Amino acid sequence: MPTEYVSGDLFDNAHHAQAFAHGCNCQGSMGAGIAKTFRSLYPEMYDEYRSRCKAEPRRFHLGDCWLWKEDDQPWVFNLGTQEGYWRSRASYEAIATALRSMRTQAGAEGIIRIAMPRIGVGHGGLSWKKVRVIVEAVFGDWDGTLVVYEEYVPGDSHRSVATPEEEATTRTGPNRGESDAFTSRAKRRVPPRAATTGEPAGDAVGEVIYFDSVSGEYGCFSNFSPHPVKLKGKTWPTSEHYFQAQKFAGTPDEDEVRQAKSPMVAARMGRSRRRPLRKDWEAVKDAIMHEAVLAKFTQHADLREVLLGSGDARIVEHTEKDKYWGDGGDGSGQNRLGQTLMQVREELWNGQKGDDPAQAGLRGAGAG
Repeated sequence: MPTEYVSGDLFDNAHHAQAFAHGCNCQGSMGAGIAKTFRSLYPEMYDEYRSRCKAEPRRFHLGDCWLWKEDDQPWVFNLGTQEGYWRSRASYEAIATALRSMRTQAGAEGIIRIAMPRIGVGHGGLSWKKVRVIVEAVFGDWDGTLVVYEEYVPGDSHRSVATPEEEATTRTGPNRGESDAFTSRAKRRVPPRAATTGEPAGDAVGEVIYFDSVSGEYGCFSNFSPHPVKLKGKTWPTSEHYFQAQKFAGTPDEDEVRQAKSPMVAARMGRSRRRPLRKDWEAVKDAIMHEAVLAKFTQHADLREVLLGSGDARIVEHTEKDKYWGDGGDGSGQNRLGQTLMQVREELWNGQKGDDPAQAGLRGAGAG
């Protein structure tokens, strides 16, 4: 079949591609998502890409397809799919033009197997359903095979997510070089997926980021991370301090929790029923979590960059200790913290954050 849709780790190259392809902006930046791994694995390519983008006149434009050739590694088609890298949407027309050029160049070079992730989505802001139609239109009658990783799962290249008539592929290839950031995710234990863990709707199916502590590349997603937040005219040592203290809002216990020596101590104080829990807690706890997370990622520019840099990845708090805020360890939990992080990411991306995060509406009730 000309096009196969699979799940797994593109860089394992389990489908024996002669070349990879990926979408690029035209400003010389490969600083987020899967582009960071291309930058790490192909440093000389990145230098040349940046040189082309910064040249006067510029030598890499929307709709361009530039093929990088490297010994002992798959070659790389760099597709000019969007102009900028910040609040800049990709272009359906540019994607179609770049893909047509890629097909032509592949024919000239004798390349019959190409692998690529979804392009134009995430930071590109396009609909994968529409982009997929373009992919099919360009490669539908191609003599070669285009392998599209609809779901990027580091370290797992064996599951096919193809349409029913497509044959599942189960070959596993050797690991190739990895960036430090790539390795930190690939070596994590990946729990089974479940519909209750915040699966994105529609075409938003991509990389999955799991976090379970303050360590690692995405440790800042934890409420225990050491990043103070300013809310209600006070400074709270962590978002966990603020969240737990709001169980006792308006009482002396609220400030006692704020002054807790660590987020763990604050959590223990908040969970203790020796203090009277506010009567409306179940109704407001999701809104308060959103308030805390929004404050944290708007008040710390470096954290905001990390969250936005996660693209359209599904974010999951992977823990056996919590089936409401986390995934329960086996995917059966509600992953409400992960969902809140994704919601805040979308608000930041769309520029819809309010001046007063406390005005966030209620997000529903739960049991935890």
